[in-house]
Amino acid sequence: MVGKTEAGGCRLGAALLVATGVLVAPVAKAGDPAACAAIADNTERLACYDAAVGRNHQEAPPAPVSDSPPFTARWELDAEDKHGSFLIKPYKPTYMLLGRWTTSANRQPGSPSPLHSVTEAQDVVPVEAKYQISFKTKLWEGLVGHHGDLWLGYTQQSSWQVYNKSNSSPFRETDYEPELMAVFRSNLDAGLGFKVKMLAVGLNHQSNGRAVPLSRSWNRITAQVGVERGDFALVLRPWYRLPEKASHDDNPDIGRYLGYGDLQAMWKLGEHGIGLNLRGPLLAGRGSAQLDWSFPIHRNLKGFVQLFNGFGETLIDYNHRQTTLGIGVSLVDWL
Repeated sequence: MVGKTEAGGCRLGAALLVATGVLVAPVAKAGDPAACAAIADNTERLACYDAAVGRNHQEAPPAPVSDSPPFTARWELDAEDKHGSFLIKPYKPTYMLLGRWTTSANRQPGSPSPLHSVTEAQDVVPVEAKYQISFKTKLWEGLVGHHGDLWLGYTQQSSWQVYNKSNSSPFRETDYEPELMAVFRSNLDAGLGFKVKMLAVGLNHQSNGRAVPLSRSWNRITAQVGVERGDFALVLRPWYRLPEKASHDDNPDIGRYLGYGDLQAMWKLGEHGIGLNLRGPLLAGRGSAQLDWSFPIHRNLKGFVQLFNGFGETLIDYNHRQTTLGIGVSLVDWL
């Protein structure tokens, strides 16, 4: 006998399943797999068939781990690493710096472009938070025959004055960087165990989406040469800035400070990750150097330390020199 309370609970459960549109899959009797055909869900239908023929059901095994070096796997350069188009993939590191200290807060940003300089010092404190999200997706696999992939990348970086309570903790700067990249596999021998694995050309836009006098933006044609050896990779990226009319140029001298290319080194050292970026005319006393270090905390969560020195940590700071140190957590490394 089923008690009233239990029967009422069954009726309530059935009503909830109907209300939420959940359908109860039919249960096949032993030796009657035909009853499984009406099940829409692939996994449930397979389990039903297994039960009908008396076979122990097992989940599908996980996809095999790629044996390719991390840089090759990240860009799907080898045939066994291809995963098709329109899947979200990691690009640059994704991290959150809970504290970022600067030796020189940029309280009065300026630019040679008319009306692009702040006339009064802003309320900016030297300690803030900073985060970056970055991902890419493949739009087209096989650009030329079976060679080359077209990638769309997006990186967003924000500097947040979260500790500036007197000024309602505003976002000081947010930079948006979409880019389109045609990436080709190479296998040239560079000596000493290094191989030139990637050749790429792309179109890059970066802006902060702000109004005058704080508006900053530029467009570039980029090239990339990626060299790899095991868990180490090096990417040389020269660029050419697309010229703009003087009346629309927010930062006409940005090349003087950020130069015409950068060099990105990446190491995967066990569970640790190291990134070193050298950009612009360092020998001329401009440009920048940035060191990233991630280390394990718990499962996929890692600690993250970032040290920066030079010009252009953000677009609004493209002509402002500073040294910064940030500490936080990361979810995605360079490799």
